[in-house]
Amino acid sequence: MKQQDLLRLTMQQTRQTRAQLAAELGVSKRALDKWLLPETSGDFRHMPETALRLLASHFGVRKSVDLSLPYDWPNPAMADDTLIQAVLRRARFADLVRVCMDYSLPVVQAQLPRALASVPEAERPVLSRILLRMLRSIQIAYSERSAA
Repeated sequence: MKQQDLLRLTMQQTRQTRAQLAAELGVSKRALDKWLLPETSGDFRHMPETALRLLASHFGVRKSVDLSLPYDWPNPAMADDTLIQAVLRRARFADLVRVCMDYSLPVVQAQLPRALASVPEAERPVLSRILLRMLRSIQIAYSERSAA
């Protein structure tokens, strides 16, 4: 889950305004606003790990909230690429679709070699075939969706 979604979910669940959440996190409202911007914005800023850990411990919000497994346990502040690799290694289709929706198909595909390198060599060929089929299915679905 993207940091913008984590923050919005936290505000929604706790019924807090931006100013209230910023005060809870010990940052200015302006800093929180920059964390809420799309990653393509020039003013976008990544949340520091301490803020992510605070969200997880204080509000129970994690990056893997929409996924079937707590991939980010015990580190809710894990880097996005590490989360993507963890999802790839488990090869759960629904979770793979979710991370492709959250981070984009090209970003997930770029993490495939690193994910495969982290599993035992004997498992790589089978896992590679499975993941390539899943990613191809997701790519076809994206193509059909954009054509409609």
